[in-house]
Parts: sequence; structure tokens; C-alpha cells
Amino acid sequence: MTVPRARRTPVARHRSGGRWIAAAILGLLAALIAPAQVAHANPVVEPVAADPSVLRAPDGTFYLYSTADDWGDGRGMHTMGMFTSHDLVDWMYVGDVFDQPPAWHDPGKHPWAPSIHEFDGVYHLYYSLNDVSNPCIGLATSPDPAGPWTDLGRPVFCAEDVGIEGTIDPFVWDDGTGKTMLVGNFKGVYAIPLSPDGTAPDGTPVKVADERFEGPFVVHRNGFYYLFVSAGNCCNGGNTAYRVIAGRSTSLTGPYLDRKGQDLGDGGGALILAGSDRWAGPGHNSVVTDDAGDDWIVYHASPRRDIKLPSGAQRREALIDRIVWADDWPDIGDGSPSSTRPQVPDIDLPVEVSLEIEAVPAPTGEAEATVVLTAGDEPFSGRVWLGVGAPEGGLGATVADPIEVTLQPGEVREEKLTFTPPASSTGTYDLYALAGTDAADVVDFGAVHGLDAPPQPLAPVAQTGSAL
Repeated sequence: MTVPRARRTPVARHRSGGRWIAAAILGLLAALIAPAQVAHANPVVEPVAADPSVLRAPDGTFYLYSTADDWGDGRGMHTMGMFTSHDLVDWMYVGDVFDQPPAWHDPGKHPWAPSIHEFDGVYHLYYSLNDVSNPCIGLATSPDPAGPWTDLGRPVFCAEDVGIEGTIDPFVWDDGTGKTMLVGNFKGVYAIPLSPDGTAPDGTPVKVADERFEGPFVVHRNGFYYLFVSAGNCCNGGNTAYRVIAGRSTSLTGPYLDRKGQDLGDGGGALILAGSDRWAGPGHNSVVTDDAGDDWIVYHASPRRDIKLPSGAQRREALIDRIVWADDWPDIGDGSPSSTRPQVPDIDLPVEVSLEIEAVPAPTGEAEATVVLTAGDEPFSGRVWLGVGAPEGGLGATVADPIEVTLQPGEVREEKLTFTPPASSTGTYDLYALAGTDAADVVDFGAVHGLDAPPQPLAPVAQTGSAL
């Protein structure tokens, strides 16, 4: 099995009046309608990216962090996988937060539900360390969102330290005057003041939602704080009723009310996102804003067609959907995860890259890839090449040498690149088309994942004895 992959069916991207237009939906040619956007296909990361937390770095790159899981790729437990993207649609696995769990962790426990934040140029990755009686919040920091990460070496706090239960699923709100952590795992959702450096509790917990919820996330908009939480069992196979609920308040510490004015601390809650015939258990979300000012919910859900990982754990893939604010309330499409929609996040990039494979290449011999380039609002000059993902994360070998391209604003160009599929110990590989000046300065990439790799050559067998 390959490492997590992005969309299944890459599609060509075209630009009209600065907006994306649909080029193909479900294999049929669509009429060009402006303004519109090209379709994206959910999931955007698979086979695993549970409890996704997303941050955009100052250079425009998006980073996603996920719960520890065994992906079934032969590498064992991935201790909080990290992914990068330039457009929120194509993602690349770049490694794990920890090679080994920090020494203070219980060896039988794995960190989960990460929450990424940047304070004064330092990236703070809070995470949960579960325990039936005394769950804890951990913290790792780095000057770079890709790491390496230095663990605090102790808990920020555990349940017994703050006198409440269910202290997992952290989210930190920093308004410039102080930091507040929200936590909750079906023991009530609480807001807990933190010390100025964010490494210890510094006040009395305040209950903001009742015992039905976990996974808090807060958005501030038009004078309201919006509390997103998840309800139900995340991991009960096809029977999971996990879903996203929201409420709003004029104060970070509540009370949070739903559309009917009912308190989330007393049975209330507005349903935002629930499962469908295709997707089970959408939830544990983040929210990120694109360059057009549109908000996108990033969350996990389980495909009913293939709901278990080889380990037997629930397969929770990462999905995105656009939030539409109506009368100051968040709405998401028809209230269930989308599969393919004629829209993508609007991200200002020098050039957009889409990678297409018309036919699955044979695992031996040469193959051809089509790279579709769409320039932004300025001319673009640079290189385009093909590379494969490394098992340990990031880019591995270059399989098609760079070509030089120059595009005028809004120009769309198609390039054919020939490559030789690489051998892989897992039997599959991920192919990337990249644009930029070099591997250290990639401005966008497109991806096709899970391609069949040629078998690795057998090691020579030592000969013994003499020939007759």
C-alpha cells in the first residue's frame, strides 16, 4: 500500500478571468462557464489523515498534521504524519513529527489529535496522549513547520492537574492578550487559560459544551465565536454516527447557542456535516481560509467501500469542503461530504500544475505523463519535472529531467514528459509533477498516487562449489 495520496483523478485546470473553470467532471466534458472553478475530488489525503490540523506558513505553503496510525505501508506506526500542499487539493507526505515517541510517553500510548499554532515565529504542535484515568496534553515546538520538532519533555497538563476529565483534542485560541486552550472528549468541552508561553495551565477551566462532544475548533467572524465540535463515535465502522456540530457566542467562553437559541451545554447544537451513502463519520475538523476569503473545512471521514485499514483500525481519510456563510451561520453543501464538486480553493500561485495519466503505465518500460500548466496573473518562467515520493517522506528520485518553460499571464500549456517507473519495495509509487526553480523552490505540484511499480531486482545469489 502506498503512503497517503491526494485526489484520485487529476483534472486539467483552466483559467478564465482569474477564476478556475470546470474542464472535466466524472469523465464527461463540461461546458465552460465563467466564473466557475475546476472540480476537486475527495478525499485529498488517503489512506489515513485522521484528526487533521492545518496551518498556512508565511510562504503560502499549507501544512497538515494527523493522528498517529499504522497506514499499512510496512513502516509501522506513523507518529503524527505531516503533509504539505500549495493548493489544499494536492498533498505530499513529508515525514512524521516523531521518529520515536518522546521518552516521557507511556510506550503503549501513541500521540493523536494534533493542533498546530504559530506564536512569535515558533510553531507549537499540541497533541493528545490518551489514558483512561489521566489523559495528557503534550507539546512539541520548531522554528520550521516541517520540523525537526523538540518535545517539551513533560505534559502541558494532565486531567488531574486541572481537575477535569477528557483532557484531549486540544485547540488553542490566541487573541494577542492571552492564550486559551479548549479540550474535550465526551467529558465536557472546557476552556483553560494557559501561561503566556503556552506550556502550562494558568487559570480555572470553564465548561463551554456538554458531554456529547469532542474535537473543539473555534473561528471568529463578524463578532461571533463559532465553536465546531464533533459528536458520536468516530470509529464504529459503517455504523459510526460521527458528525460536526456548531454553535456561536459573543464570548470565547460561551454560552454557545445553536440556530434555535439552545445552549451546546444543555442539549443544543446545529448540525453542520453528517455521513452519507459513500462517507461515514465526518468530523474532527479544522478551518482554513483561501486567498479569495472563502473558508474551507478540513476533516476526516471513512469511505464505506473500504472502511478498515490492514491493521483493522478505521480508515479515516482527509477531505475538504467549502463553507458558505448564510445569515452568519456555516453551511456545507447538502450537509454531507462532497465527492466531486465544480470548485477548488482560490489560491494565488505563480503557476498551477496538474498531472494527468491517461492510461495506467505498465510497471516496466517507459510511460508518458501529461502536465498541464496554468500561469497566474504574472508571467512565469521556471522548470517543470517529474519526481517520485520517498517512503520516508518528501521527494525521492527525479524520473523526468527538468524542462524550461515560459508562460504569459493566464496561459495554459500542456507538456508531455516520458519517465521510467521506479522500483518500489511496497509495489506502488507516487508520481509528482513539480514547477519551480529547483527542488528547494517548488511553487506547486500535481500528483497521481498508487501507481504500480516494477518489482525490485532480486539480489544476486552467491555461487558455491566448482563448475563441472
